[in-house]
Amino acid sequence: MVTKTTPFSPQQDFDVGALYAGNYVKAADLNGKTYTATIVGVETVEIQETDGSVRRRAVVTLQDWPAKLLLNKTNSDVIVAAYGRMSTDWINRLLELYPHTTPFNGRTVPCYRVRIPRPAAPAAAFPGSAPVAPVAPIQAAIAPAAAPAAQAAMPPPTVTAAERTDDIQY
Repeated sequence: MVTKTTPFSPQQDFDVGALYAGNYVKAADLNGKTYTATIVGVETVEIQETDGSVRRRAVVTLQDWPAKLLLNKTNSDVIVAAYGRMSTDWINRLLELYPHTTPFNGRTVPCYRVRIPRPAAPAAAFPGSAPVAPVAPIQAAIAPAAAPAAQAAMPPPTVTAAERTDDIQY
């Protein structure tokens, strides 16, 4: 039986963005929120550019995320600066993903950016309080660690891999 929807029919409530999702994370998938995730894989893919040329790009797989993170030069440089040029050094490291904007074809469009999560700051010492323990060296601060409880509780975007297409804006 085929039903015909009219302006007077009850409306369905669904995520229109999910109909046009792809294999890669899009800025809209973040829903305006910042996410912290663990890098569990890095690979390269060939992506066709808007001018028709093909360019190799790094793609990051994040733990428990349904889509992969396609890195542009800006996002790649952030990770390289923190974790090094060798992709295997990125595995089990934390990454924050947040919504942003960028100029593209003469207009400002949504995008995502990455940053390295900051380690928790030590409590400030007040006069008469016990001294604060020394801060660990920077290498320990960026070593693999579990995400803070508040961030770990936030699940990744809910678009499934089956709902994704390859049209991306990064």
